[in-house]
Amino acid sequence: MKTIIIGLGNPILCDDSVGPRAARLIGQRLGAGYSPYNEDILVSEAYAGGLRLLDAIAGYDRAVIIDSIVTGENAPGTIYRLTADGLPQTRNCGSSHDMTLPMALSMGRALGMVLPFEIHIWAVEVQDVNTFGEWLSMDVENALSDVVNGVLSMCADCKVESLCV
Repeated sequence: MKTIIIGLGNPILCDDSVGPRAARLIGQRLGAGYSPYNEDILVSEAYAGGLRLLDAIAGYDRAVIIDSIVTGENAPGTIYRLTADGLPQTRNCGSSHDMTLPMALSMGRALGMVLPFEIHIWAVEVQDVNTFGEWLSMDVENALSDVVNGVLSMCADCKVESLCV
């Protein structure tokens, strides 16, 4: 199954960098010769979602998106496994230049784009997405290895293509 793993977020906004950090760690683990993997996986980072994410996931059977989330309902470091349809409203969808992932997927399919039939979202409840910095808060840092291991376990049936991290 051709899979793309995308770490989504801003690498210089503290906890918002959890997605790109997870993608880098996954890329390092896959590149270290983990035998269950071969050329069916591409690992990447992206800094914007919605419409801009469509080009990155087009042509893949499965997309795994790792991102930060702020629900205020659980403690920082809580890991959510979501589907595109199960996503809560995003803070950036109020712009006329962007839209939610479900809206973007619907539009892409209506335009005839070949989009993944499986989309898995791993989201980590975060604490600070407004402070400039290249660190994660302790609770988010502690959740990182569980996300990385979970994504790797989920993709154990795939092969590593190339690492774009």
